[in-house]
Amino acid sequence: MPDVLSGQKTEPDEDPARFSRKRLVRWLTILTIGTAMMWACWQDPLYL
Repeated sequence: MPDVLSGQKTEPDEDPARFSRKRLVRWLTILTIGTAMMWACWQDPLYL
């Protein structure tokens, strides 16, 4: 019965490393999209 009362973990705990693979991919994606958006705006400004 103790296994019913204890909460099950769905994912293993992350390593204490500073950058995990998920976090690195997330940051690279954000930086790439942000850079592409800035570059696109500089190429064709909106002239509001």
